[in-house]
Amino acid sequence: MNLFQIVFVPLCTIAALNNLWRLRRGQTSWLAGLFWFVVWTAGAVAIAYPPITSLAARTFGITRGSDFVLYLVTLGLLFFLRVFYNRYRRLENMVTQLAREIAISEAVEGPRART
Repeated sequence: MNLFQIVFVPLCTIAALNNLWRLRRGQTSWLAGLFWFVVWTAGAVAIAYPPITSLAARTFGITRGSDFVLYLVTLGLLFFLRVFYNRYRRLENMVTQLAREIAISEAVEGPRART
């Protein structure tokens, strides 16, 4: 094992176990907890045994394992960007609707005294 593996395999393992612990205590949803546990576990396995990424890549018709990992990270990033953009738009629409309701309410009833 090289220094990178000695440092990062235990860190990934701790992160995976931390997700299980948070899941057990109810601090995260089952889907999120399971997802992050799988991600950290896969990271630990890929770091501990790098040829596994090449094997997985060849299964999907990609020649190098590092390219496969890069493609997965890119797709994951695009997915999460879309999820967070949708969440942002939904919150923006909720704030707009709330501002409209307050404006209509104050126009009908008159301005309220703010405390």
